[in-house]
Amino acid sequence: MFCTKCGYNAGTAKFCPKCGNPLNPQPVQETPVQNEPVVQTVQSEPVVQQQFGTQPQSGAVPPVNADVPRYQEAPPMQPQPRKKKKKWPIVVAIIAVIAAAAAVIGFVVLPNVLSPDKHAKAAIKKLGTGLENTASSAFDNMSFTSVSDKSQITGTLKIDTATIDGEKYSDYIKADTVTYDIQMDASTEKMAGEIKLQNGSATALTATFYSDGNNMYFKVPELFSESFVISLAQLEDEIDSGFSYGSMGSISKYFSSIDTSNIELYREPVNAAVKCVVKGINTFAEECEYKKGDKLTYNSDNGDIKVSEYSITITKDAVIKACETVIDELYASKDLSSYMTLLTMAGVSQTTIKSSIESSLSDMQPVTISMYVNKKDEIVRLAIDAADYNTSEKGFIAMSFLGNDNPFEYVVIEADVDDINMKYTVKTQDNKAALALEMTQNKEYIKAGAELSASGTTVKIDNLYVNSNIDGSNIDMKLSGEATQKEFSKLKYSASDYSGAYNLANLTDTQSTTLAYELMKNLNVLSNVFSDNLYNELFNGKSSSGSARLGF
Repeated sequence: MFCTKCGYNAGTAKFCPKCGNPLNPQPVQETPVQNEPVVQTVQSEPVVQQQFGTQPQSGAVPPVNADVPRYQEAPPMQPQPRKKKKKWPIVVAIIAVIAAAAAVIGFVVLPNVLSPDKHAKAAIKKLGTGLENTASSAFDNMSFTSVSDKSQITGTLKIDTATIDGEKYSDYIKADTVTYDIQMDASTEKMAGEIKLQNGSATALTATFYSDGNNMYFKVPELFSESFVISLAQLEDEIDSGFSYGSMGSISKYFSSIDTSNIELYREPVNAAVKCVVKGINTFAEECEYKKGDKLTYNSDNGDIKVSEYSITITKDAVIKACETVIDELYASKDLSSYMTLLTMAGVSQTTIKSSIESSLSDMQPVTISMYVNKKDEIVRLAIDAADYNTSEKGFIAMSFLGNDNPFEYVVIEADVDDINMKYTVKTQDNKAALALEMTQNKEYIKAGAELSASGTTVKIDNLYVNSNIDGSNIDMKLSGEATQKEFSKLKYSASDYSGAYNLANLTDTQSTTLAYELMKNLNVLSNVFSDNLYNELFNGKSSSGSARLGF
């Protein structure tokens, strides 16, 4: 009889030898059937002709043309006595069919069905490899570069263009160049130097200064013969800064022991720590959930790139397992044992760190990101839908790695959330760097950036620009200059150079009167700073809309 499922001539078998379909028992014919071809049209089904060295693309199996009938010759059916059939041939046949199907599916389909994340995982893990290479290169570079806690930076910054609401700065200012010479001693948290405001090659104003880490001393000799002092804490309050020189000095002091004589002492522990982080990244890659999307062309700022798209779901468990892997590796590392022992002695144990991480992530919900991967298994773009963080938000946050030789040589960070659009670009190649920031909100915007080039220890500022339209005021400014760094042996100034300094926070009436008198006496100095028209308006009792715009 013929199988009702696949049409195969199964004879008297109870199960189809081809597909295993149970067959209804039929009486055996007494008269032999003539040996004639039987035309049987069957349903189209996948047929794989596996050839050595070839594989159907994308897991697809070529279909049989359904319009072409399949011809099969039925074997002659001889009268047979009824007898009890053994089941093992049928079982073997079924197992053989299943094994054959599994082999075909495993060869053609499973690599794409069970491992859609192969390239996505490889791309994420490459981040770890890049981290290791970066750390190693950093130490190699530091070994050949003089690293000192006594750094001196000298340079210039010139205003090339400055326009405020259509009016040029040259209508108000003569001095257009700032020169600076600053010394910083990280080991003692002291710094000293001078800053000059110049009109061409002529110096208009000079400010010299010295700081011992607690107080800032300074002079402006063209205007005052007296010196001044103010505590750094007060200075920070005055400028409303979130990052003070004091905190910078503390951080610098911590790293001041790093120099060329002992830099190699840090190579092994740092490399060991980086390897621990890399293992965490690998764990993270394995624990995330992946879904492969389409192959497409990404139209980037650096040209078109062929990519595969993946949807990656980052779960709380993935983050926790990645962090715990890093922690376990840190505590297991022989190169880091002394550091981890110190943490344990301070009450920060392996268990408490894990508990803290789990607690901080207790409310984390799964986050889905979109990732583009190129043919080199390198991440080209990561994007997150803002709604995944806050359902009331609209837009996205994305980061793209577009460098040709090194993806990190061209990085673009973008955000478009509600009515705020931001784009930040960093390009580095052949000792050159370009940074650009664009931010818009409704009709207001700010564009800023810099184009830099390096030669030895000198960095040239080819273009430093700001263009903005905020609160109805338009500013267009371009500057240029350079900076050079070297080592110094002795600070230019000390506290003794500012003896008898006036404390700006506690000026007496006598001191205030003295300063006012000196300022009036030396007022003509400012004629080299301001334009003639503005100088006359400021100091001859006149006013104008122009000076009002500058805030005078």
